[in-house]
Amino acid sequence: MNGLEIQAPAPILDVSHVQELERRIAEAGTSLLELMKRAGTALAEAAIEQTAPHDRVVILAGSGNNGGDGWVAAQKLSAADREVIVIAKSTAQDLTSEPARTAALDAIARKTFAVAISPTDDAVQVTLEGADLIIDAILGTGFTHDTVREPYAAWIHLANKAHEHGISVIAADCPSGLNAQSGIPATKCVYADKTITMLTYKPGLLADSARPYVGTLTLTPLIENVERYFDEA
Repeated sequence: MNGLEIQAPAPILDVSHVQELERRIAEAGTSLLELMKRAGTALAEAAIEQTAPHDRVVILAGSGNNGGDGWVAAQKLSAADREVIVIAKSTAQDLTSEPARTAALDAIARKTFAVAISPTDDAVQVTLEGADLIIDAILGTGFTHDTVREPYAAWIHLANKAHEHGISVIAADCPSGLNAQSGIPATKCVYADKTITMLTYKPGLLADSARPYVGTLTLTPLIENVERYFDEA
């Protein structure tokens, strides 16, 4: 999709303010882990809408909290009779970011989906080409660099090749490789058909430079009346 389609109007917050928003929500009683579970559930629901039972969904999970959304989505999709494969750089036990590690350990404990840890590029390519849908949960809104480190750069390149062959891509919060504040893409950046962003919109997702990468932009507030925290953030 070359044009940006926005679903549901909402305020726009700088990425730094969104981080403060998350902190205030957690202080009010909704933990970051609970927010992650809700974000992963939203991803899964979007994937379920685009697939049928027994379709294959491949999730590219980074080592940070964006990847945690992907681990949650994997468990939800598996429970909905999708064939799920998570491609990750590290095992759930080796993750250090929280609440991603907790979410990944909880998902993997159920042993209802396949996991490929640090596969070769050839294996990633074959897996992605066999997908009915790809979920990009590699890099989140905190990414601000010009380049993407390996193996994620290769994963993005291969996901884009699969996309060129007609396989749909859903991005978690922000297409990996896109600066969610400025809208400037890194040298490798995911082309998504749909981006499901969390809590509120970030300015980079609405920039002209982001349009080829974001696709349809859908907002998932995660909590009711999230706007009440905006002035505080």
